[in-house]
Amino acid sequence: MAAPRLDPWQWRDLLLQEIHLPRAVVATPVHEAVGHVLAEGIHSPEDLPAAPIAAMDGFAVRRADLTPGTCTLPVGTEIAARPGTPAVLTPGTAARIMTGAPVPEGADAVIEVEATDTDPFGPTPRTVSFTLDAVPPLRRHIRRPGEEIARGQELARPGDLVGAGLVGLVRALGLRELPIQRPLRVAIVVTGDELTGDDPTGATANGPTDGASEVPAPEPGTVRESNGAMLGAALHADGAEARAFHSGDAPEELRSTLEAASEHHDLVLTTGGIGHGAFDVVKALLGERGTGSSRFEHVALRPGGPQGFGHLPDGTPVIHLPGTPVGALVGYHLFVRPLLAGSDAEPRRVLRGAVDPGDGLLASTAASTAASVTASTAASTARRADHVQALPGRLRRDADGREVVDLLPGRRLAPYGRADAIVLDGGPDRPVPDGPVPDGKVSEGPVSNGLVTDGPVSGRSVVDSVVDGLVSDDGAEAATVLVVPL
Repeated sequence: MAAPRLDPWQWRDLLLQEIHLPRAVVATPVHEAVGHVLAEGIHSPEDLPAAPIAAMDGFAVRRADLTPGTCTLPVGTEIAARPGTPAVLTPGTAARIMTGAPVPEGADAVIEVEATDTDPFGPTPRTVSFTLDAVPPLRRHIRRPGEEIARGQELARPGDLVGAGLVGLVRALGLRELPIQRPLRVAIVVTGDELTGDDPTGATANGPTDGASEVPAPEPGTVRESNGAMLGAALHADGAEARAFHSGDAPEELRSTLEAASEHHDLVLTTGGIGHGAFDVVKALLGERGTGSSRFEHVALRPGGPQGFGHLPDGTPVIHLPGTPVGALVGYHLFVRPLLAGSDAEPRRVLRGAVDPGDGLLASTAASTAASVTASTAASTARRADHVQALPGRLRRDADGREVVDLLPGRRLAPYGRADAIVLDGGPDRPVPDGPVPDGKVSEGPVSNGLVTDGPVSGRSVVDSVVDGLVSDDGAEAATVLVVPL
């Protein structure tokens, strides 16, 4: 009897335990750190403001010189918001002061210009009269040192992404560099003799392009290579640097390609060559019949079941993904992204929606959509209740502001042109991850097949439910389902 297959969560945990990526710290100029992940916490090196400053245009005064009602003081000086330390305020006088200007020593309040008889746009007056209901409180309209930010105050934490707000904050405090995690350098090795790149001199493909530029037609027996560009784009979006390599199906060619790929890279991803065929070169070279340096499993996941990981001779970790583009994409988001610092790879619960007909992009009618999805996914889920089914979805907000995911129609990679989430359905019973349940009428039923059901477990998949229109208009029968945002 065959041993039970690992579910995707067990495989994910195994990779997190066995794959350790470097976390080098690089002091980076602030303007170049945007979008990168902080390696260390940031604390304020000083108080902000560093000295008392005026919070209003008006007049700096000593409160002891004021009385309720109307009082008049001579104006001894004018203080603008510019470098320099103002002279001490002479008792019995006022100083005209602008917002942001340093408050002179001796002053303990600023009276706003609106409470005076002066023209705010005119020259500095010789005297100023105040009309006061009461003597103002101590330090009125004076920003105290450290009022905005205190010395040593935490500004950002390790793992935070550097954004415009942090850039403005640290520059206001005089910081010129930030300690960021050096972007991981990832090599992508795509395998297969059948893969080919663009040929700018070949004949163009026939058929409509809907406005897209024409491309050369592939030669018989070839497949346009897309995994390298696709995974490179995903890695770039997650803050990593990526470079693609290509190897044919000859073991020695793959060996030399892996040697080149591991040099100067922190992680190597391979696609293809890990099935059970005679030309599955990655498994042949690195598996039990080869060096034995990689472990290969068929995870309880569709698509994307074939998976593997190991280490190359120089110690560089390697993760093996399927060669099918959908399998590679699903495997990346479920198993590679969790290893990347700063990526939002955790699945979350959202309300289950319906099948999105695609506004005519991928299916002409809801009926054809239902038939397509049922044939390609619902049947396999029913046959393999021990598998997790990965389905393309698109997130939205319903009328009540709740997050909902709709399944997208289409086969293989086609619906992922619009998808912004992977919907996880089927597989063994497992707890729904901790986190906020979407607001609204959400079922409190038992957990089955990776989702919260509406009542007793029936064995029906999320695909069966959405195809049959289980979700009512008022959402009364809505349940939650796990999604991984793309």
